[in-house]
Amino acid sequence: MFCPKCSQAQTSDEMRYCSRCGFPLETVALLLNNDGVLQPVPAEDCRRSLRSRVATESFVLTAFSWAVAIACTFWFNASGIFEGIAKIGAFTFFMLGFIGLFRFLYAFLFLKIDPVEKPKRQRSITEARPAHLPPPQTVPISDWTLRPNTREMAPQPSVIENTTRLLEEE
Repeated sequence: MFCPKCSQAQTSDEMRYCSRCGFPLETVALLLNNDGVLQPVPAEDCRRSLRSRVATESFVLTAFSWAVAIACTFWFNASGIFEGIAKIGAFTFFMLGFIGLFRFLYAFLFLKIDPVEKPKRQRSITEARPAHLPPPQTVPISDWTLRPNTREMAPQPSVIENTTRLLEEE
């Protein structure tokens, strides 16, 4: 396989990143294995964050409460018990709308934008691989003891030999 970014030939098809430019190759390998089609993301991976959910719920609560409160204000001219119920309902729903507004501001200002925790599932071509190192790709040297020790072939120079040679030249 070749890196689509820098055209570097990869030593193995199981490489996760390009050895030259660092481009992630997992998606490329998935595309090659599935004939150019990506698998759809399961619905459980598309959950929203807590901040987004609280902000949406608060916005809906505020909008609905204020709409009901405004509708209650049209009944203020009604006579009898309906006028009292309309005033109590308008006050109650306006206050509920303010609670929703404060909840929205709290979510917007103080809740963190944490990524949604996805299930620990590895979506790559290497799923079937066991969790151990690959077998060695070199042949071990069986005649190690028969090889000559190259360090003993050339004598090591002494530190004082060079100094002595300089003194003798004078």
